[in-house]
Amino acid sequence: MAIRTPLQYIDSLKDGRVVYCLGERVEDVTTHPILKICLNWMAMDYVLQQDPQFAELVTDRDESGDVVSFVFLPQKSREDLLRLRDVVKMWARVCFGKPSGAKFVGKDGLNALTVVAPRVDREHGTEYAANVEAYRRYLMDTDASLALGMTDVKGDRSLRPSQQKPHQDYYVHIVKEKSDGIVVRGAKAHISQAPLSNEILVLPCRAMREDDKGYAVSFGVPVNAPGLTMISAEPEVKEPGNFFDYPLSSSVYINDAMIIFDDVFIPNDRVFLKAEWPFAGQIAYMFGNFHRLSAETYKAAELEILTGAAALMAEYNNVEHIPHIKEKLTWLVHYTEATEIMGRAACDHCVSEPDSDLVYPNPMYANVAKFFFADNWHTGIKYLQDIAGGIVGTCPSAADHFNPEIHGLLDKYLGAREGVPTEHRLRLVKLIRDLGSSYEDIITLHAEGSLAAQKLSIYALADFERYKAAAKRAARIEDGSTDQIYSQLPQFPPMV
Repeated sequence: MAIRTPLQYIDSLKDGRVVYCLGERVEDVTTHPILKICLNWMAMDYVLQQDPQFAELVTDRDESGDVVSFVFLPQKSREDLLRLRDVVKMWARVCFGKPSGAKFVGKDGLNALTVVAPRVDREHGTEYAANVEAYRRYLMDTDASLALGMTDVKGDRSLRPSQQKPHQDYYVHIVKEKSDGIVVRGAKAHISQAPLSNEILVLPCRAMREDDKGYAVSFGVPVNAPGLTMISAEPEVKEPGNFFDYPLSSSVYINDAMIIFDDVFIPNDRVFLKAEWPFAGQIAYMFGNFHRLSAETYKAAELEILTGAAALMAEYNNVEHIPHIKEKLTWLVHYTEATEIMGRAACDHCVSEPDSDLVYPNPMYANVAKFFFADNWHTGIKYLQDIAGGIVGTCPSAADHFNPEIHGLLDKYLGAREGVPTEHRLRLVKLIRDLGSSYEDIITLHAEGSLAAQKLSIYALADFERYKAAAKRAARIEDGSTDQIYSQLPQFPPMV
């Protein structure tokens, strides 16, 4: 199959999948009023692939000359990473800060397996690398929508997977091995856009010990596989299609669903890890390395909206010249541009693994960028809300604004500076309310890894020996240790 059209993508979802949303079994995910928000958002991937203005960026030709989605091709150079960054940024700008999810996370899991699978093969004589490449080929040939199933529901966080009580299914695990495949049971949580995807790529979410080896499992599975049930996350939007009151949440519903595997059969050719427990943590770590690019890129685009909303509200209220407003706007510009610069720097200084010809963003730079964005989000929202004022919490609804009996009153009393239509100001107020929602706060802190995860990575990656060498040289401490940078520097001050 060539690159799919949006309608072909939509038709592919009518396959008997088991999805629940707001307490009801969904018979057709393509017509459900809430799930259609997620569907339309994901379909933008296929819209852009058909658009002559964007097709050259988002598609490419594989080794056989066939046109495929660029993001399914392995990125093997700095230039590939920067192009991928341009794709993600364009996705995010088109979709109001949240990149089209059709392949957004799954591609990074696929690349992680491409790096780690050969390591497993060399040590255990398995054929996982061939399975991964065949799966990549399948995804390209079908132009599939791919979700990533990584985060297990976990149960008691103080216990390891195999120690869980009262049952052993808090982490997805192998319950039976057969000659032609494996049977898995358990649950994954926060799995973005799974109910509107074609495939789910399952990875372990943590390092395992030998007792946990049954939980060291990775595989690809179609969403309509027997025994697979998806329960949609409660949506933020209260009125689908109401873009006045819910400009973001009516446009983008990521649908972070729970996926339950109730003795799901996985054929051997779709298995990428099967109890080789020392490699579970390597896969999780490598996924993070690839996914950092995606995370920091769309967040930089989202900050363009946040900073623009603050600047526009200051203009509408005629306060952009007030010193404390200018100071807050300056901080927001710094926040936006620093996130962009650090994310790009991670690509400019990309690294590779000896086991693969793929490259990924510099892990130190990428983790610093992700931490910087997430750690400063609440300050950015505070400044935005301070500039906007209390109307963000008390603004009348679209139904009130467009009610002919009171429209004139609202239009008169909720206006701002002369020349700015009241409706424009109210639409901006609603955008600011959506940006400051609890969902946005939580997803910013926890999506693509928590603040604690970034801190652990930054500490583990830190070159403390270089830092200590710099301090020793400045303090004139000579203890016989050497450093490839500081030990080579000339004496200072010079002996003249």
